[in-house]
Amino acid sequence: MRFRNPWIDPRILQVRPEAVQAYLLSHGWEYLGPAAVPDLLMFDTPQPRGDKPNVLLPLKLEDGASVQRLIDLVGDVALHEDRWAVDVLNDMLRQPVDSASSNGPAVTTEAKPVRT
Repeated sequence: MRFRNPWIDPRILQVRPEAVQAYLLSHGWEYLGPAAVPDLLMFDTPQPRGDKPNVLLPLKLEDGASVQRLIDLVGDVALHEDRWAVDVLNDMLRQPVDSASSNGPAVTTEAKPVRT
């Protein structure tokens, strides 16, 4: 897949949803449960804020809309963490998915809704 926007890092297609889920949980993001739209999980920022954004994690990257949601998620996380999106992407690509999180359930090899 080629992106029309040259600012989009093509490595976004290498990010696995379970690695993103592990990253969010290990960075204090709160799991809110499945979204109303199938195959999306909702997470919220670690600290309460007035403009508190939710991020939607697509569980399947099968179409352009789900890839765009993942691009938006990386951008929203980068803005919240006051970091460059490429640095967040690098961390997500390196995120181990079989490690236990200090603030939430361990992530399996397949991203699934976390049971609370």
